[in-house]
Amino acid sequence: MPRVFDPARRCLHVRDWPAADQALWQRAFAACAPEDETRSSAAAWRPTTVQTNREGYGRWINYLKLSGCDLQETPAGRVTPARVRGYLAALQEQGISIRSRCNRISELLGVMMAIAPEQDWAWLKRRFLRLDALAEEAHQCAPLTLLSGDILDKARKALRSLTHDGGGPSVGSATLYRNWLMLAMNTLVPLRRHNFATLSINGHMRRVGKTWSIEIPPGEAKTAKPIVMPIPPILHPFLDFYLERIRPTLLHGSEGDRLWITWRQHSAMAAHSYYIAMTNFTREVFGTPINPQRFRHIGATTTVIAAPEKIEAARAFLGHGDSTTTKDNYIIGQSVAASRVQATLVARLRRKLPGAKRAHGDMTSQSKFAYSQLCRV
Repeated sequence: MPRVFDPARRCLHVRDWPAADQALWQRAFAACAPEDETRSSAAAWRPTTVQTNREGYGRWINYLKLSGCDLQETPAGRVTPARVRGYLAALQEQGISIRSRCNRISELLGVMMAIAPEQDWAWLKRRFLRLDALAEEAHQCAPLTLLSGDILDKARKALRSLTHDGGGPSVGSATLYRNWLMLAMNTLVPLRRHNFATLSINGHMRRVGKTWSIEIPPGEAKTAKPIVMPIPPILHPFLDFYLERIRPTLLHGSEGDRLWITWRQHSAMAAHSYYIAMTNFTREVFGTPINPQRFRHIGATTTVIAAPEKIEAARAFLGHGDSTTTKDNYIIGQSVAASRVQATLVARLRRKLPGAKRAHGDMTSQSKFAYSQLCRV
C-alpha cells in the first residue's frame, strides 16, 4: 500500500520558494570580505547549518502557502507574531514535539537574521528562548523506558535471524535488516544524526584486518574536532553481511559510496530520511518512537546506571568537552534505574517464597552487558 504523505509536513526546496526569497537566500551566501559590515551571518554557517536552516525555512514557506498568505509581501513582512503563533499551532496539531517546534523557530530566526538583518527580531528570539526553556523542562522530566541493553539484545536477535535466513532476496527483507543494523549501531556508536546518516564507506570507515573503525574529519564534526571511534566487534559480522548481501540489494544496480541506502530511490539516505526511518521503526518494534539523538541519551544513561562512578566514560562516549554537559543534558531517566533495582529485589524475594517461580536472571544484566560494549567505543 503506497505511503500517504501529509502536505502540511512538506519541506519546500529553494527552487519552490517565492522569487524574492530565493534571491535573498542566494545573496546571503555571496562572497565578501570577512570585515565587510554587510556580510551576512549565513557566511559563517557550517554545511549542516545551511541544510538545517534551508529545510526549516522550506517548512515555513509551505505553511504560508497552505494558510493562504500573500506571498507577494516581503519575506520579512510575512514574519509576524500572529503568523508565528499560527505556525506553532499547526506544528502542534501535527504532533510535532516541543523541541522540534523550538527548532523550527530557531531555523526561521536564523534565516531572517541572515536575509533581513536590518529588522528587529528581538520578539522572535524571545519566542525561541521561551520554547527552548519549555523544551528543556520537558526533556528533563521525560523518563526513559529502555536502556541500551534492551535495544541491543532485541537488535542482535533480529539480525541473527535475518542472517540465518540469508537476508532474503526481497527489498523488504533487506530494508528490515538495514533498520535493525542502524538500530544496533546507533546504540553503540554515538554519532550525531548528520554524521551517522552520511557515513561514507571509503571516506569515513576504515578496516584493518577484521577491525572496523569510523573516522570523521574536523570539518564535518559539530565540535570541529576529529572523531575517531572503533565499531565494537559484536557488530562486525552483521556489518560484513550488510555490505556483502544487503546493501547491493538496496542499491539495485546503482552505485554510491554511502553506507546507508534507501529502498525507494536505491541511493544515499539523507539525514532527514534517516531520522524518519529510525523514529518510525522504533515506534513499530518498541511501541515508542526513539529519535537518533535519544540514542545518545540512552547510551550515556546506561553507562551511569551500570557504573555510577563512570561519568567520565559517559562524557567520552558522547564526545563532550566536559562532564557538565553530559550531566545536564544526557543523564536522564534515573527513575528507570530505581525501578529496576526494586524489580530485582522483588524477584529475589519471590524466589525465597514457597512455590514461587524462579525469575529469569538479573534485571540489570542487559544494562551491564551494554555498558561493557559501550566501553569498547
